[in-house]
Amino acid sequence: MPLPPRRGAVSRPILVALVLLIAAIAAALGWKYTRAPAPAEAAATTRAREVAPPNALAAHSLAVLDIRYASLDPALNTLDLYAPRDAKNAPTLLFVHGGEWSRGDKQPVSCKPKFFNEQGIIFITTNYRLSPAAPHPAQVDDVASAVRWVHDHIAEYGGDPAKIVLLGHSAGCHIVTYVGLNPEPLAKVGLKPSDLKGIVAWSGGMYDLPDRYKAGGMYAPFIKATFGESEDAQRAGSPLTYAKNAKGGPAFLIASTDEQRAQSSRDASDKLMNAVNSAEGSAKSTLLAGRTHRGAIDQLGAPDDKTGPVLVDFIKSVTR
Repeated sequence: MPLPPRRGAVSRPILVALVLLIAAIAAALGWKYTRAPAPAEAAATTRAREVAPPNALAAHSLAVLDIRYASLDPALNTLDLYAPRDAKNAPTLLFVHGGEWSRGDKQPVSCKPKFFNEQGIIFITTNYRLSPAAPHPAQVDDVASAVRWVHDHIAEYGGDPAKIVLLGHSAGCHIVTYVGLNPEPLAKVGLKPSDLKGIVAWSGGMYDLPDRYKAGGMYAPFIKATFGESEDAQRAGSPLTYAKNAKGGPAFLIASTDEQRAQSSRDASDKLMNAVNSAEGSAKSTLLAGRTHRGAIDQLGAPDDKTGPVLVDFIKSVTR
């Protein structure tokens, strides 16, 4: 004789019906999550909900989270990918977060996946090893490794490996411009700067590290912790040092905010832009009017954002 159901238990037919109903709703909404293998399944599931709430995805987007692109630090050598499911030979925008090289995470995506996917652009955000535990060149080497992963695998998601653009914010601006100008990080993974179509520095100013270090202020301790206090070491870690290599490399878009306190960053941005153009490279600037340093990235792609279309136009112009 079968045992009676436990009090409060849901019968199997009802449970099956609930599962089918949830699946139907998900299909109707046109979104789903796909997760790369992770050591801790429960942790990865929680992370998927935190990283990509439904309103961060376009109607027909695919999210693949915590993909490991290198093995030096399993916790940080990971990236998240958001792609239109119908993508074909699409450009890819690889985002590198800021945080003074010592903090930050790929997780806060805000409206960016939805915005770029709706424009037919694959959006990827990556983590990297952090200073001071991992000083320079760990950060630029990790981003180069992430580029290698994108180059090798993006076709699986409808992307074109010949259409990769890097986007950095704050310290991420330093990282992406360095990778775009100094051939060494990409050479370590069998690539070269000309394998990139574009470099976007979205509100940064750490392009001439000795100059910023001598000026003191809040950034000096972070420069010291990541690059050391030797002027030679700081100059070797500066993107400006390698602007002479710009010819034949990716195009640059260097963005600055119009905050009064951002004048030194605007000056540094102009200095880098002029150096790239003097070396017969391609660089232009844009002003992020009405944006704070933090708001420049947090509000990128929001419904009322006027800066996002500028970035999309640049991506499409260099990847056509």
